[in-house]
Amino acid sequence: MKVILAQKEVSTVKLCIIGLGKMGNTLLQGILEQGTFSAEDIVGCDLKVEKKEKNPEYKGIKTLKDNKKGAKNADIIIMAVKPNVIENVLTEIKSVIKNKLIISIAAGITRQQIKDKIDNKAEVVRVMPNTPALIKKGISALSFGKNISKEDKKIVKKIFKGVGQIVEIKEDLMDAVTGLSGSGPAFIYMIIEALADGGVYEGLDREVALKLAAGTVLGAAGMVLETEKHPGELKDMVTSPGGTTITGVKSLESDGLRAALIRAVEKASEKSRELGK
Repeated sequence: MKVILAQKEVSTVKLCIIGLGKMGNTLLQGILEQGTFSAEDIVGCDLKVEKKEKNPEYKGIKTLKDNKKGAKNADIIIMAVKPNVIENVLTEIKSVIKNKLIISIAAGITRQQIKDKIDNKAEVVRVMPNTPALIKKGISALSFGKNISKEDKKIVKKIFKGVGQIVEIKEDLMDAVTGLSGSGPAFIYMIIEALADGGVYEGLDREVALKLAAGTVLGAAGMVLETEKHPGELKDMVTSPGGTTITGVKSLESDGLRAALIRAVEKASEKSRELGK
């Protein structure tokens, strides 16, 4: 089934973003900065926004409170809404989305659940972005149905490359992604805070300790991504025999850091599965 770009010129494709909260607004900015769509070709729908033809608060796009009206004239619809409200929104727009492309970022809600709700009248892509998308440093996992066209897949990838990196996965792994990269930033913030607390305990100023902790995490992550070395190998490069780092590593192992983080991802993934039931 070829939905959008196989049938229309790219310049005539219209986009609707339903939900202009933090993630919806972040995607909007990335889309505009990438030039994927112009402001004239985008409508944003949210109960909290004013009805305007060109809303300066949202980069000059048209904004509406009416989801159905916004979706009606669009070719692609991004569902940037919470899992607990997506069913109501789908009910609203069901009659106007035949042969359109729906992109959902709702945790735990499967493509099939969405298609069942709308009577299979649209192609559905499921995506799990994360909050570092706010600074264009996110990573989004994309899951496509087997019938999506190459053209539609290309435009979905471009949308999410506008806010960071992307990976393509099978849908049955999406809950694991939610537990890892979707929830993971919160786990890392806790690690940064704890590292800074350790620095403060040892006498560092709070501001300096936070800067050192955050910079350390940022640099370490960059080393993993850019060198493509295994984290264990990079760890071994820092741990001199009988030195300070191996002493700290031994303490972390004794206190169960690895097990705690593995359990956190496991529990967050379980919660994602529960949201879809």
